[in-house]
Amino acid sequence: MNLTLRQLRAFAAVAESGSFTAAAQQLHLTQSALSVLVRELEREMGVQLLHRNTRSVQLSEAGREFLPSVHRLLGDLTSAVAGVTDLRDKKKGLLRLAAPQLMACTLMPRVIALYREKYPDVDVRLSDTLPEHLLDGVAAGDVELAVGQDVAVDGAIERRTLFRDRHWLICPPGHAFAKRRKVRWHELEPYTFIAPTRDFRQRVLPELAPAERDYMLRPGTQEVSYMTTALGMVASGLGLTVCPTYSAPLVRAHGLQMVRLESPDFHREVCVYSAARRSLSPAAASFVGILESFARAQQKG
Repeated sequence: MNLTLRQLRAFAAVAESGSFTAAAQQLHLTQSALSVLVRELEREMGVQLLHRNTRSVQLSEAGREFLPSVHRLLGDLTSAVAGVTDLRDKKKGLLRLAAPQLMACTLMPRVIALYREKYPDVDVRLSDTLPEHLLDGVAAGDVELAVGQDVAVDGAIERRTLFRDRHWLICPPGHAFAKRRKVRWHELEPYTFIAPTRDFRQRVLPELAPAERDYMLRPGTQEVSYMTTALGMVASGLGLTVCPTYSAPLVRAHGLQMVRLESPDFHREVCVYSAARRSLSPAAASFVGILESFARAQQKG
């Protein structure tokens, strides 16, 4: 059986109006074209749906039985098309994101707030993770986008650079360094250092000179998994740490000071990651656009 939407709409219009003339006007068809559609439908179904005479059109018993199903089918189709259109226009949908814990509590909430102002009906869900597990959700298909500092990717993951961010020294406001405009890495040697996350050991330390690297790796160095732990320890006078620019809201919340670190002037790229073999959903594509606009504004600021 090969029924078409045009046939079903033609039958429903005639049944509701009780007139081929009125139904033809409603569907912007000629009466002859409308009659052909209804006859084709009846032929496909092998049953007469309408009783016709010169004055009126009435539903047959089969037509009365069939009409509610046609209404449901056409209604479901209209809802389905509207739903897909809403997804296309970002009026609704579900967007799953991942970010390292530090970025998830500093940069990402601000970007999500901007996104929700523009697309309030898109459900955005953010998963915080350790830096070394940033891409796991993308690879598994659990999240559509991951945002974080640059990590190595294979052919299954696509990486797009958003901006370059520097690392800053974090110290209590009463510390001698707090009054300085900049500090060199080697000047940290007399102080206990708190290394935030294993990612720091893998990505930051290799950029330092051997003497500075040895200092960072000495037995007294504290290594923690989360930046919030490092900041809490610094706030309690237990040592110094470093963190990227985007962590400034969290640093201020702990009442700490950010001082520029130089020699080397160390930067990391912040990137957005997605599955290379899957097209971004409209919601994800628009989120990346807002994320890039936010990043440009931050760089100018």
